[in-house]
Amino acid sequence: MPAKKVRDLDPQKDNVYSWEDSWPGWDKNHLSFKACKELVHIACAAYDVEPPDVQEHKERTYSWSRPSTDDMSIQGGEHRGQGAKNVAIVLHETAHHIAWNLHGDRIQDHGRTFLGIYLDLLTQAMVAPRVALEASARAFKLKWK
Repeated sequence: MPAKKVRDLDPQKDNVYSWEDSWPGWDKNHLSFKACKELVHIACAAYDVEPPDVQEHKERTYSWSRPSTDDMSIQGGEHRGQGAKNVAIVLHETAHHIAWNLHGDRIQDHGRTFLGIYLDLLTQAMVAPRVALEASARAFKLKWK
């Protein structure tokens, strides 16, 4: 009997990561860890959400947010000139934290609601004009609300 095909519960995830990879510098360390923590606090305040406990890890693993326990870890090491101490990745993880605090597990991790929050945070941080962010997101077949 053939293996049962598992439906991807997060269909936008790969496209979100590909979209982020298309922007220069979104995989480089540009900020101090202190600045990363401050950015998380500013972003959470914009949505009236308590910020998580933010840590830094040096291992070459992905940054992550675990909103159910109010913690987040930013990959702070550097491997081949890459890292996650930058506005885009910090706001990506913060968008997960905000989305979960506002909607719980009723939404997809990289779905429309998450992406709407992420786009808003990127716009507020003046990473790029909203029109440019949306046009590039559309090119990767992303949807948001």
